[in-house]
Amino acid sequence: MLNQAVFLQLANLEPQGYQSAPIEPQRSRYVRTSSNTAELQNPYPSLGSFLEINPIPPSQNFVPDVPSRRPIPNIILLSSDFCSFYADESSLLLYSNNNFRGLLPLLSQEREQQHIFLQDVPSSELEFILRAIYNIPTRTHTVEGNISDFQILSKCINWLPIFGIQPKSIIVPYTHLFDKILSFAPLDPLEVYALVAHYDMHDLAIAVSPHTLPVESSNITEDLAQRMGASYLLRLLRLHIGREEILKNLLGTEPDLHDETAECGFEDQKSLGRMWNMGVASLTWFVRADTATSLIHEIIMAHTGDIVCGECIKARDARLNTVLTEWSMAVRSI
Repeated sequence: MLNQAVFLQLANLEPQGYQSAPIEPQRSRYVRTSSNTAELQNPYPSLGSFLEINPIPPSQNFVPDVPSRRPIPNIILLSSDFCSFYADESSLLLYSNNNFRGLLPLLSQEREQQHIFLQDVPSSELEFILRAIYNIPTRTHTVEGNISDFQILSKCINWLPIFGIQPKSIIVPYTHLFDKILSFAPLDPLEVYALVAHYDMHDLAIAVSPHTLPVESSNITEDLAQRMGASYLLRLLRLHIGREEILKNLLGTEPDLHDETAECGFEDQKSLGRMWNMGVASLTWFVRADTATSLIHEIIMAHTGDIVCGECIKARDARLNTVLTEWSMAVRSI
C-alpha cells in the first residue's frame, strides 16, 4: 500500500491538510517532481526511487501501452488520490492557452522523472479531462445517464479552463463528449443549455435548444440566466416567443370561402369561420413553443364537427392541414 505521508514529504508537500492549501500563482497546487528532489528523513533519496519501489497504480485508460492512434506517453500525471495517468505533452499543450496551467513543457532536467502531481485533482476528474483531450468515450454510472452523471460531467468541464483549455475548442460536433452532453438534454434541458451557453459552445447550444421547447420560459431562474449570458438567453427567449407567434398567426387565418351553392351560400359559410375561431380561442390556452399537432387537430375538429357542407369540410381540412404542416416545419432551434 502506498505510504502517502512519505510521498507527500518527497514531493515537498505537507502530509496534513495539503488539499486546502491556498492557491498561489500558477504552480503552487500543482507539483512538478524531478530527480533533483533533495534527500529527506526517510529511506528514499528521491521521489523517483520511492515510486520505483512503490508504484502508483495507473488509470485503466491511460497506461504506458497506449492504442496506436494515440501519441506515445512521455509524462505521468498523478491525481490527488494517487492514481497515475500516462499522457504526452503535445496533446496536453495543443489546446491549452496557459501551458497546461504553467506545468508544461517540462524542463530538460526534469525529464528523467516526468511526474506531475496534481494536488487537488481527483482521479475521476483527471480522467475526464484527459478523455476530453484525447476524445475517448466518457463513462456514466447508468446506461442512459442521469442527473447525477450530468452534474459530475458539468463539474469536470469546469476544470478545462483552469488548464487553459476552452471547452468549445474540444467539445465539437462528432466528438464523444459533444454527444454525451447532448444525451443529457432531455433530462434537464435548461441546465444543459446553461452549461453549453456559458462556455459559448454554439453548435451544441443549437442542438440542445429544441429540448427546451417543452419547458416554460418562466422556469429560467436568475442563476440560469446569468450562466447562459445575455446573448444565449435572448436567443432562447426569441425561439420560444417566436414559435408561439408563428402558431397564433397560422391559426388566425380562417378557411377559404368556396363558391356559393344551392345548399351553402356566403352567409352559411360564415358559420365555419365562427366555429374555427371558437376552436382557436380554446387553443389559446394551450399555445406554447411545443404545442402538439395532435392537440391542434383535436380541438379544431371538435369545434367544427357540426359542419355538413362538403365544400366547407374540404376548406376546413385544407386549412387545418396547412396549419399542421407549417407548424411541424417551424424553426425549432436557436
